[in-house]
Amino acid sequence: MAVVMNKELLIRMPSSLYKETVKLCKKRYISISSFIRELLVDQVEGSLSPEEEKIIAEGERQYLKGRGINWRRVKRG
Repeated sequence: MAVVMNKELLIRMPSSLYKETVKLCKKRYISISSFIRELLVDQVEGSLSPEEEKIIAEGERQYLKGRGINWRRVKRG
């Protein structure tokens, strides 16, 4: 089933926050729209348990230390 993207949001934010958002998105190789959608889904669903949040936080720390896998080296499909 395809998801139809038919709604738009105009978000106003301080330029400093926008610049930080752009930097974060570049580090994660995702668009700003995808980043905001992920944040909204996480907030609305709140489906992660505290244990899962710890696992994710640890993975992000490892990635930022350079211990992650470069996404370009991952074979797909």
